[in-house]
Amino acid sequence: MTKSTKEIKAPRIPLRVIPFYTGDKTLEDVLKNPASLRLLWIEILLNGAFPWLTYCHLAEVKTAYDKACVWYGHFKTMIDGLTDRPPLEIKKGKIDERESRKLFEALNFVTA
Repeated sequence: MTKSTKEIKAPRIPLRVIPFYTGDKTLEDVLKNPASLRLLWIEILLNGAFPWLTYCHLAEVKTAYDKACVWYGHFKTMIDGLTDRPPLEIKKGKIDERESRKLFEALNFVTA
């Protein structure tokens, strides 16, 4: 956790994925919980209502945001078709196929 995470004043926009996996309901809580941090990229990928770019000055959010952008580039058509999120940047990079199950499970959950 970075020193600046203590000063977060996140909006009242709810998280869509992480609360159902870890119980953390705020970005502040997510940044304190390693299990939630491992899911943050999926939250960013599937929750377009939250102003993620506002928090990219935090290393943990920036890392998760970049990872979400790589995954978005690989699954853009599916994510755009199944979610109402605005487009993310498309960043080139490799994805870890072992994490696809987590993404598909969360995508199934938020679209149900």
